[in-house]
Amino acid sequence: MAISQVITFGGSPDQLVWKYGDENITTTSQLIVDETHEALLVVNGNAADLFGPGTRTLNVPNIPLVNKILSIPTGGANPFPCKVFYINKVHHLDLLWGTQGAIALEDPDYQIFLHVMLHGSVAISVGDSRKFMLKLVGFRKSFDPEDVVTNFRGLISSHVKDCISKIMINGKVSFFQMNANLLDISNLVKERLEQIFDEYGVIIHYFNIESIDVPENDYKAITEAKNRRASRIIEGYSWQEEQQMEVAKTFAGNEGTMGAMGGMMGGMMGGAVMGSTIAQMARSAMDPNRIPNAAPPHDVRSAVQSGGAQNLRDLMGGQVAGPGVSSAGGFQVDTDFGAQPPQPAPGPASAAPAQGGFCPKCGSPTAPDALFCSRCGNPLAKACPNCGAPADPGALFCSKCGTRL
Repeated sequence: MAISQVITFGGSPDQLVWKYGDENITTTSQLIVDETHEALLVVNGNAADLFGPGTRTLNVPNIPLVNKILSIPTGGANPFPCKVFYINKVHHLDLLWGTQGAIALEDPDYQIFLHVMLHGSVAISVGDSRKFMLKLVGFRKSFDPEDVVTNFRGLISSHVKDCISKIMINGKVSFFQMNANLLDISNLVKERLEQIFDEYGVIIHYFNIESIDVPENDYKAITEAKNRRASRIIEGYSWQEEQQMEVAKTFAGNEGTMGAMGGMMGGMMGGAVMGSTIAQMARSAMDPNRIPNAAPPHDVRSAVQSGGAQNLRDLMGGQVAGPGVSSAGGFQVDTDFGAQPPQPAPGPASAAPAQGGFCPKCGSPTAPDALFCSRCGNPLAKACPNCGAPADPGALFCSKCGTRL
């Protein structure tokens, strides 16, 4: 006759699942479950009764599912074949994960391809013991937290790669911006992985992307591009103030139009960036409805050819209704960037004289017939060595005889 026994947990505190050694249990045996575990009885390959913390005698009333499977007679120490699994409910922290391969992505700010690698940590616990055993563990004798990461490594890697790609491509978030907002991005990835882990009875408490790395050559290239861009921004800002930038040449209007226009656009664009957090931008980027169907334009003219004039109207909040329409700011804007600026109509000799331009080097105003800048001495025009016809400073060939300048 089987002898009654006391069934207790005897595994390592770090084990997620531990199987009790003896499989011949009697209805007088004592089952002891501590507060950090649950115990699952498995009979004939069927997950039967699940017990929480406490001490129980495995008599017929206490094991209804086992009794239903085996029809155990009441009274006496009746033996029955049964496996007892202890499932650890403690939180397991700092489990390491990492992508198995690099992702080739183009940085949206610097147009440089980067080979991105990611790694971090995750904290988990078992939420549904029955689901965890049936779908993931499969009644193994033991199961460790590292086994969870091993089983989910491919899923973690694929979803992290997908999220990072969409955030960088659709959300236009650069490599440097992502590294500065790892916590927000980690929370977004966690939301996505929680649904998958829940199907296996696992709860994610923390999910951290600890670093987004690129090879040394990639980092050097993007750092140099960032420095060059910073220089261009400084120069471009000075050009906007002193010469109203080259884009101003495409606008029809009086002097000062571009300064006011640039101020309004800069304020609106700055407000849009400051008003949206990286988390909001990333969440919007992962929206399945936001799938780009064309390459983004790299200059103003290509943007206009693909509908950029309407985009400018949107940016201006509806202030720009069309070419040459006066806005609330009291100036006129020509949104038809692709066309040549309108030529003044011929008038009588008493009409106002033609206005000069600006020095391309220092931005100082110049007289219409000036050959050199009066402030910095920069040549404003050059003559053809063959026919002597005047030529623009940037011309490569003479417009009269075709001689190379």
